[in-house]
Amino acid sequence: MSEKRCDVFIIGGGPAGSIAAAKLVQAGFHVKLVERQTFPRFVIGESLLPRCNQLLAEAGLLETIEAADFQYKGGVAFDDGEHCEVFHFDNNLGEPFDSSFQVKRERFDHELLKAAESLGADVEYQAEVIGYDPDAGTIDVKHHDGATSCWHAQKVIDASGYGRVLPRLLELEAEPGLAMRRATFRRVENDRRPTDGTDGYIYVDIHDHNRAWIWNIPFNDGVTSVGIVCTEDYFQSFGLNESEFWERIIEDNPQARARYRNARPLNDVNSLSGYSAAVKQLYGKHFVLAGNASEFLDPVFSSGVTLALESGAKAADLIGAELQGRDVNWQTDYEDYMMRGIEVFRSFVNAWYDGRLQRIFFAAEKDEQIKKAITSVLSGYVWNPKNFFVKQPDHAIDTLITMMDAR
Repeated sequence: MSEKRCDVFIIGGGPAGSIAAAKLVQAGFHVKLVERQTFPRFVIGESLLPRCNQLLAEAGLLETIEAADFQYKGGVAFDDGEHCEVFHFDNNLGEPFDSSFQVKRERFDHELLKAAESLGADVEYQAEVIGYDPDAGTIDVKHHDGATSCWHAQKVIDASGYGRVLPRLLELEAEPGLAMRRATFRRVENDRRPTDGTDGYIYVDIHDHNRAWIWNIPFNDGVTSVGIVCTEDYFQSFGLNESEFWERIIEDNPQARARYRNARPLNDVNSLSGYSAAVKQLYGKHFVLAGNASEFLDPVFSSGVTLALESGAKAADLIGAELQGRDVNWQTDYEDYMMRGIEVFRSFVNAWYDGRLQRIFFAAEKDEQIKKAITSVLSGYVWNPKNFFVKQPDHAIDTLITMMDAR
């Protein structure tokens, strides 16, 4: 087995791995990145948040994404059939960015990884990590031709997404604490989009008294991603296959039925079940977990790519500081930091599924400052200490519900 060395070894070429690689090579480090698949490849998680744009800008990658001409996204709309509440990203608490993009991830991820490679990252496709020794700092890699090699790295970033390489190898998996849900999805073309300026927004349609919800993510080539999210029990209760279930829900939901009446499917229905994930720790001796390899909550607020970019960027910054001889407190500076943002999103996810958040969203009268605070969270700014939803998310949600009940 051949032996090679690098400063930082990255597992996975998704957004977390790409932004980490780009930042580290620009800081002067030798980065090796291995990706199990070939790119471009399909993956869901196609709706970005304004915080993503800020992170990309800070990594010198935003111009690459802007040049790709993705669909402009100015906000998010929630529709339960009786009420439609629109949150415009520019109505926030003064955040640095107030728009983002809807992206086909096969192209978005590829553009980011190519950019990291052009900056100097050593990228290898169809290579799989089959072993890791955190004490020795060695990574065993199996290449596409079956050959194996051993890499020595001062630090390893696991950005392997749903592959969750190090959580599996090091037995770091933990119970996510969220109900088992599934996403059933496909792409269509020729849908009927809003004509009020929100045609590029993601629309979330609430279905069957909050037993399911539908994402509607428009791309600028006339294609729309349409997914249905529900518990596994709800899906099984219909006794239908995935395609029949998708068609049934779209037909039964008035908003979706109107939007997709003349739409043409472009691919088979796919699904992803049991996607929520958690780990016992986000870092260890010589390694750090980033993106979906660490925590993944739920797609309802499009937090996945934001948390991936945030964790990849933060991991790169801290690794760079550490390799330059500066002190880094990984518990405070990484795990505690990331978990603060994750817990804000988790509180919103839980309040969404138990109905509290819909009550707040669809309230007839909302204080403008409250709406701005919600918009900042929905924009991915879940570390802003000036936002009362960030400081104490559960308390803030419950306090608003109590105030509403007292009226």
